[in-house]
Amino acid sequence: MKKYVVLALLLLVFSSNTVVSQPFTATVTLFPGCGLQYWYGQEVCGEIVVSDDAWVTRWVEDQNGNIWYHWGTRYYTAGIHHFCGYMGLPIGVHIMNIQAQRISDGAIATDQCQYTVCCASSIWIPGRPSCNCEDVTFSVDIDKTQVSPGDYITMMVTATNNMEADCNKKFDAGHLEIDWGILGGNTSPLEKDVLVKPGETKTILEETHLMPSIPEGDYSVVVYYSDSECTFIDYATISVVLTAEGTLEILSHPDMMNVDEKGRIRVLVRNKSQKEADFVLVATAPSEIYMPQTMYIVTIPRAGYIQIDVEFQPEEKGLYSIELELSSEGQSLGVTAVNIRVEKPVSGQLEILYPPENITTDQNTFAILLITNTGQYDTVYQLTASAANVEVDPVSDLLVPGNQSREVHINMTPLTEGVHQVAFQLLIDNRLMDSASVSFEATQSLPLLLIGGIAVVAVIILGAVLLFYALRR
Repeated sequence: MKKYVVLALLLLVFSSNTVVSQPFTATVTLFPGCGLQYWYGQEVCGEIVVSDDAWVTRWVEDQNGNIWYHWGTRYYTAGIHHFCGYMGLPIGVHIMNIQAQRISDGAIATDQCQYTVCCASSIWIPGRPSCNCEDVTFSVDIDKTQVSPGDYITMMVTATNNMEADCNKKFDAGHLEIDWGILGGNTSPLEKDVLVKPGETKTILEETHLMPSIPEGDYSVVVYYSDSECTFIDYATISVVLTAEGTLEILSHPDMMNVDEKGRIRVLVRNKSQKEADFVLVATAPSEIYMPQTMYIVTIPRAGYIQIDVEFQPEEKGLYSIELELSSEGQSLGVTAVNIRVEKPVSGQLEILYPPENITTDQNTFAILLITNTGQYDTVYQLTASAANVEVDPVSDLLVPGNQSREVHINMTPLTEGVHQVAFQLLIDNRLMDSASVSFEATQSLPLLLIGGIAVVAVIILGAVLLFYALRR
């Protein structure tokens, strides 16, 4: 059994090493092939093959190394990816290059395809040898070179006629084609003829286009015009940038907590853009709030989300606001705030040290209470008393240092005879900490006249007794 386990582990290690060391390749070719000759204005298709998810840059150079055309896009899957276009200027040798960079580890692969563009028969206008198509400048311009999906761009196709005085150039409706590629396919928007006279520059087409939802990259839009006289080709490069979009949501936070207690705000950040993006969460708090970290930088995949715990610790009592701001690529995506009330952790105990004595209704009594601050902070306590038919002297607020005690003398006067119950409550800012109660009995006191009469009778009786003993002698 152990032999099989060891063999399986060896096979697993070998397989994983094979996968990791898999070479990255990228190739480009044209149909019917590289090394061939193509006509100026001829539509040609080709393919790029990549072995993994990669960013591919493609450009065309002439034999002198000058770059004429440039494209760039990301291929998310390995395999064959097709493209089409028109053979343009200059006449002569063209070299199509590609450079592919694998997304996972940055590995680079390159390839090239060489071909020749030749022999455009439409350089001279038939029947008008003094009129040369190369003397007509055909240009494409766009109002924005960097856009995002959902943006509108305006394309203007302009022609300048530099031919001889008798060489008008008419651009026929239906003969102009725009190859938007992945940005929108092929369109033929020229609906009426446009005449450009010698020495004249005229906009022959103005077209507004809505950018679709596509990956980031550089895209070439090729404008092709061909009739029985001339063939013109020009292109514009559009850089598509996906703006980062995200939301910030508070999942949970404490509404109230104690001084020096550790707390956290749980935040949910969602990436609502069509690309992987970096997000920055910044927390701002008053100086009374200690925050071990105020900035959180996270990378969230396309349409993904992540939870972030913002930790903090209040150092003083009060009502505080902690502000959270989410941003990406230097743009603020939202600000929110949470309010937290911070209290000192307070407590207290109330004990009866000396209960009141039983008295008559014309007397006062007192009780001795002990207030103990069981917390670590100096605290102001309120002591209240309630009783029926008993007057209790009020007690002012009492400051008791942390972890210390204080005695309080409470004077009480009964208003009626009987057993009286007095209830005490120990409070902090109207919050009950503890309670205790005492009881005592008050009896009716004798009236002064009755007391005087009893004294007179007692004196008479005492005198009679003394007289009796005197007479017997």
